[in-house]
Amino acid sequence: MKILVTADFTDAGIAMLRRHGDVLHEPWSATGKLYMAEELAEKVSDFEIDVLIVEVDLVHEEVFEARGLEAVGCCRSEPINIDIDTATDLGVPVVFAPGRNARSVADLTLALILNLARGVVPMHQRLTSGSFDPSDMRSLLDELGAARGFELASATVGLLGLGAVGRETARRLKAFGSRVISHDPHVSDSVFEEFGVSRVSLDALFQRSDVLSLHCPVTDATRRVVDRERIESMKDGAFLINTARHRLVDGDALLEALVSGKLAGAGLDVFAAEPPLPTDPVLALSNVVCTPHIGGATTQVVGHQTRMVATDIDRVLRGETPTNCANPEVL
Repeated sequence: MKILVTADFTDAGIAMLRRHGDVLHEPWSATGKLYMAEELAEKVSDFEIDVLIVEVDLVHEEVFEARGLEAVGCCRSEPINIDIDTATDLGVPVVFAPGRNARSVADLTLALILNLARGVVPMHQRLTSGSFDPSDMRSLLDELGAARGFELASATVGLLGLGAVGRETARRLKAFGSRVISHDPHVSDSVFEEFGVSRVSLDALFQRSDVLSLHCPVTDATRRVVDRERIESMKDGAFLINTARHRLVDGDALLEALVSGKLAGAGLDVFAAEPPLPTDPVLALSNVVCTPHIGGATTQVVGHQTRMVATDIDRVLRGETPTNCANPEVL
């Protein structure tokens, strides 16, 4: 048996896979190679791969038709890059790693909120630029006054989505004493109660939040849900955090709101082009803190995804039932 792994995987995970055969480990973070479906199909065919484990590569119909795969592993919270219908038609189980990066993305969400709440980035830039004049007390007091922020315990933080990341974010916010509200029609009341979050309507979420943080997938219902009309309904001086997907937001409307001062600031980890082009106007705004889609970029995430996917692949190959399977009907 031959196993191809193009995802980041720990040595322990590779060792587990080697119990079943030869493992070719070519992590995309090391090779810089992101496979389109046609290229991956050729690779699978040429190397006679039986089990495929990916993170970002596209595993579409061509890949499944290139070789009779026994199983596919996807190191993502949702296997959105896998053609599940074709896998199911061919009887190939697809295992994945739900919640693998929930803690890491929640940590970054809090980092962005805290940076905006306390003006960390602009104050750091002012200090390191040497523009503070300690002899000019009036100027110094003006600078410090402009940097005056707010305590999270005084804020109502709204979460659009209370899935794995939303729940971890709520847990952290509650530790700061924030009032946490959320809109998620797919989550039970018991989950809201468990995490101390108040359920509100979508309109109320926008209207009541001092900080609005996005934690939902892109669907027909959520695509560009943060549009011009909803931004206008938000509090003057509110903040927007997006560590989910850029397609949740009308970028032009967000830019206008940030420039006009309708929104006091934004923390963004996702963009239309990634990394964002240097000419992206949002990068020039002093009231925006940007990171290049690093929400899941922690050492621990590699461990989480390895443990879940390697364990489930091992179970499939031993004829047992995997824990996280996108198409359990094929088992």
